[in-house]
Formats: sequence, structure tokens, C-alpha cells
Amino acid sequence: MAQGTVDDATADVLILGASFAGVELLYQLRRSARGRGLKIVVVDRQAEHPYIPLVQERLVGRLDAAGSVLATRRYVEGPAKARYVSGDVVGLDPDRKEVTLASGERLRARFIVVALGSVLAPPAAIEGAERFVDYKFDREFVHAADRLGALLAPGGEAPRRLASGEGPYREGEVLGPAGERPALVVVGGGISGVELAGELARLARVRPAGWRAPKVTLVHSGARLLPHLCDRAGATAEKYLRAQGVELRLNTRLTRLAPGTAAIRPSAGGPEVATEDVPCDMAFWSGGVRPAPVLAKLPLPRTDDGWLAVGPTLQCFATARPTRPDIFAIGDAARVQSATGEWPTMQRAIECLWQASLTARNLTRLAHEAPDYPHGVPPLRPHTLREDFFHGISLGDKSLIVYGRLVLDFAAVNTWFRRFLMRRYFARYS
Repeated sequence: MAQGTVDDATADVLILGASFAGVELLYQLRRSARGRGLKIVVVDRQAEHPYIPLVQERLVGRLDAAGSVLATRRYVEGPAKARYVSGDVVGLDPDRKEVTLASGERLRARFIVVALGSVLAPPAAIEGAERFVDYKFDREFVHAADRLGALLAPGGEAPRRLASGEGPYREGEVLGPAGERPALVVVGGGISGVELAGELARLARVRPAGWRAPKVTLVHSGARLLPHLCDRAGATAEKYLRAQGVELRLNTRLTRLAPGTAAIRPSAGGPEVATEDVPCDMAFWSGGVRPAPVLAKLPLPRTDDGWLAVGPTLQCFATARPTRPDIFAIGDAARVQSATGEWPTMQRAIECLWQASLTARNLTRLAHEAPDYPHGVPPLRPHTLREDFFHGISLGDKSLIVYGRLVLDFAAVNTWFRRFLMRRYFARYS
């Protein structure tokens, strides 16, 4: 297809995003007789996707990086028998159901499913926020792993300098004072933050050959860790992290990153509260996700926070009589709205799987009807709100299973089980 042209028969279904939600939707569609007959196109900027729930273990070398990546494009073009388009989405026409890519290529389909996810991004109010090292996605991860390896590599007796000017550290900047342990700062005390801090702290005991042990500081604005889980889970995580040498700075905010230091201050109080500088050779943001920037470019209903607003059926234009019933949004990018308000949808991988399964059922139900719905849009199945489920949380040498107020400490079993889930995930798409 030439750049800038439109193939009217591009697809029956256009899936934007091929991470957890997008690839699972394709899998579910191909499982049904109706879904197997649909022409499907998947759009994503990368051909492979890392297993995000264990990305912190990949970062420190505890988990083989090559063995924890899904060859997404190979699955889509192979067993799933769909077309894979590598590119960035830059525009969407909901009426024409046409998507524009950065290359100029335009794709059209009867059904469009937006699964473009979220990004780990700090608030712009943090001075020097560009110095945070991103690690969630494939390109970010490679850069973060290289930076961490350069910082912890042999040669700690003298100041370490980077030869490259790429990324948040520039050529000639000192990364670690001579004779000191490299200082790593993690911001955010939710699940992602405590898991990353735990894995970084574990490097004091088990680490790749030649690496130096870092000093790890976890900065969290709240009074306790894991604020969305029970009090016991937060207290247990705090105990285990402190035992592994993590310096916890609770009720504290990070306000500035500069070469070699991070400025922090108490969460309570105004701008007149004095700040404290702590050593920081590398900083990681784990304090929450924000909508992917592309979502702001799409003329779809959004929440006040910029997420895509969908109804319980996961349709973007969710009214009593939908005018555009063929556009859905799933995964981290979507927030379910209903008469009772916004659902507390949890941004976990398993939620993506549930939403993909429901969307496959609803989409194939609509595909059975004529495109103009002469008899009206048929009723679709609503999503089921699951406010809680089992959480596996790794804390370096320790690991917890949390469900409600139940907190179990079975480190060996939980570590094995999380790797088992990863292997089952890859096997699902092979």
C-alpha cells in the first residue's frame, strides 16, 4: 500500500496496540468460529514485548532478558493468521473508522479496538524529571539495563563517566563518587516500586559477576507502602525491605533531580519546607502511570485525567443508543464509566485478559449483524467488576501473596509460580 492511501478492505478488525490486552484480544477472536473468519490487522511500534510483571527481575539480570520476551509479530503473522503493521498511531477518524500512522499510511476497518496502554511518567513539576530512567517498554528497558550495568560495572575505585551523551546522563557527568557505593533512588511505594527496590537491594547479596552492590533508597509520599493493599501487606513489605538494606523515606516527596543528587522534602507542608539532598546516581520512577500521549490525539471520549472513557461494554461511545458501536478501548488506557461513576478498574495484566475476552465476545456478536444495524444495535454483555484478586509481590529475597487481608509469605513457591505464569503466557501465543 502506498503511503497516504487507504485500502477500503484493510480489515474487519483493527487492533491498536499489541501488548497484554491487544495480543489477548487477537487470541480470543481466533478461538471462536466467527472470529476465525475475520480479517484482522494489529498495529504496534515494536515487534516484541517484554513480560512486564517481571521487568524488574529482568533489569537486574535475575531473569534472562531474551527468555522473557514475547515474539509478538511472529505470533500474529503465524498461528494467529493476521497482518502486523509496525508503526506509531497519530490520528483516528471515528466516523470513517480510519487510523493514520506516522508513516502516512492509513488503515480502515469496521471495528477498531484501542489498546495503547499507559506510560510510566513522573509529574512535570519535578525539576530534572527527564533524568529518570524509564524501564517499562522494550526500548526503554534496553537503555535502562545498559545504564545500570555501566554504573555498577567494575571500576568503582574511581569516578565512573559515560562516553555516550544519550539519555538522561550526559557526557562527562560523574555517576558515582570514588570509593562510594552507587546510589539508586526509586520513587513510588506501590507494587512496582517495592518490587524494583527489592530487586535492586538483592544485588548486595546476589549480582552479575563484576557488579558493585548499590545503595538503594525508596521515596514514597504516603505513610505506608502498598497503599492500595491491606495494612499488613504494607507493614510486611516495609520490614522486609529494611532488612535487606533499603533506606525508606516515607511521607516524603522528590522535588528535583540533579547530577549526583536528588532533593526530597516532607509530603506535608508548603514550598517553604526545607529540602534535603540525598546521593542519587540513577533514579527510577514507579510512582504511577499516565495516559499514553497518543490518547490526547484521538477524538474519543476521555476522563478528566485523560484516559479513554468507556461504558461497561467497553465501547468508547457508550450511550443508550450507541452512534459508533464499533469502537472499543481496553487495557490500561480505558476507564469504565457507569451510572454509579468511574469503576476502580485495576491496572494489572490479568484485567487486560478479562477485558479482551469480553471484547472478543461483544465484537463477534456485532460482526454477525449488518454494518448499518438495520434492526438496531444488539445488547452486549457488560464487563464484570473485580475489585480484588490475588497479588504476587516480589521483595528481593522475599515474596508475598496478598488477597484482601490475607498475607502469605511463601517466597520460593511464589517465585516459582510467577515464572510458571510467564511460561504459560508465552506458550499461549506460540
